Amino acid sequence: MTMPAPSVIGIDVGTSSTKALLVDTAGEVLASAREEYPMHRPFTGWAENDPDDWVRAVVGVTKTLVQAGNIPADTIKAICIVAQRDPIVLLDRANRVLRPSISWIDQRDLQETASVYDRFGREPLFQTCGLVPLPGLALPVIHWIRRHDPDAWRLTHRILAAKDYILFRLTGRVATDTSTPSRSMLYDLKLTQWSEWICKQADIDLTLLPKIETDPWDVWGTLSVDMAERLGLSHNTLVAAGGGDDPSAALGAGAVEVGDVAIGTGTASCWRIITDSPAPDPQGHADLSPHLVSGQFVFELIITGTGTSLRWFKEAIGALPGEGGPYDRLLAEADEAPAGADGLMFFPYLEGARAPRFIDGASGVFFGLRAGHRRSHLLRAIIEGIAFQYPPVISLLGSYTPRTPEKLILVDDEAASPLWNQIKADVCGCPVQTLRTRYAASLGASIVAAQAAGLFNSAREAVSSMVRQDRLFEPNPNAHRFYQDARARYEAVFSHIANAYRDAADARSAMPEHSLVGSS
Repeated sequence: MTMPAPSVIGIDVGTSSTKALLVDTAGEVLASAREEYPMHRPFTGWAENDPDDWVRAVVGVTKTLVQAGNIPADTIKAICIVAQRDPIVLLDRANRVLRPSISWIDQRDLQETASVYDRFGREPLFQTCGLVPLPGLALPVIHWIRRHDPDAWRLTHRILAAKDYILFRLTGRVATDTSTPSRSMLYDLKLTQWSEWICKQADIDLTLLPKIETDPWDVWGTLSVDMAERLGLSHNTLVAAGGGDDPSAALGAGAVEVGDVAIGTGTASCWRIITDSPAPDPQGHADLSPHLVSGQFVFELIITGTGTSLRWFKEAIGALPGEGGPYDRLLAEADEAPAGADGLMFFPYLEGARAPRFIDGASGVFFGLRAGHRRSHLLRAIIEGIAFQYPPVISLLGSYTPRTPEKLILVDDEAASPLWNQIKADVCGCPVQTLRTRYAASLGASIVAAQAAGLFNSAREAVSSMVRQDRLFEPNPNAHRFYQDARARYEAVFSHIANAYRDAADARSAMPEHSLVGSS
């Protein structure tokens, strides 16, 4: 009887769901699983998770994988968890969770975020941790908790990131790795240690933070007997240290060489550019964090409004009935309209504009709407308008890497549309590569697990075996010429819209305060 090949489990603990893969060393997906959990919103602008929901989801997806994979548990050599890096979990001396975990999408701590600039100074802070202050990151969150939930802060004995809390529950070990703290704003990126300067200035006792003891691909430990039984795994299953979800998604896309670009597409599009330097972006446009590959780092540039724009259309206007999911039907409709949408343009800034525009007060705009335009034209304009953001982002890549990418690697949900992938290739004049699995961060976690188990000697070796490419979309020369002309018109219109954004902001700031609210 032939024994099954060694396999590993990679788990990605995200904002609203946990995704997991059971994969063998040849990259064959033996099983996949996904489990959602609620985002609690007790007040407007607030967003919180119950940390134990993450643990329950990890248990649930792992049990599903073990059962669906139908292989002996002892052939599963290792498990790795990667997770969102921003949320923190406060524990008391008995290791009980003290309060809900504030999400990275939470907007309650705007005042605390602004005060970070005042206390530290933008440039020294940015040069230390590689981040600009954003709501939901650990430093402004801690400021908020101290002011508004002093009882919880007084009882706080430990501060753990989401991934490290889950690993504590699985193994009993308290520590962290060199990747996970990178979005805390408490981290010295060059020293790969907690920043004594930031923590001292912020009055945060370093003993509250876990020791940085491992690299992501190191062995963290083994499962506790109780957790092994709950998961359906052997107690001897190795647990990898793991790390951050975005670097893991880059690894799962096969981005392991300096200059590689992997694009994770969903609510927003995150461009992950591989570098070997810990020097932050001097413009402050891209965040920088350690990669899950030794000696490398990842710049992260965000295009907002990508998946959000289609979701807005679905929720505000609706998808037509028919077969397939609602987004599949919307994209099929978009294919009914001609390239260029008969002159209709869409500027997808429904959540402001980060890369490539960097205009906080931007908003979404349809331009050129005429009586002859139909639903299909609006949808075509949306997906072309998002694709039109790609060439100016590509032009920014020279700030982060000396090598022009030979192709764009697309992963996650948006990469499932052949129409959209082809439009992006045609707009950019650059090949677009997709992968067989859409769970890139989970695949990256699987690669890290395989390294921890000694199944590969390096990330590059593991990627060459485990990352399975799907389809390459080559640009059509005629379509590329058409879109070059269309994009020139698009950019000309945008120059006027950008002025309108600024004029509107100036007019609003000049309005008397009483005129900004409705009369009673």
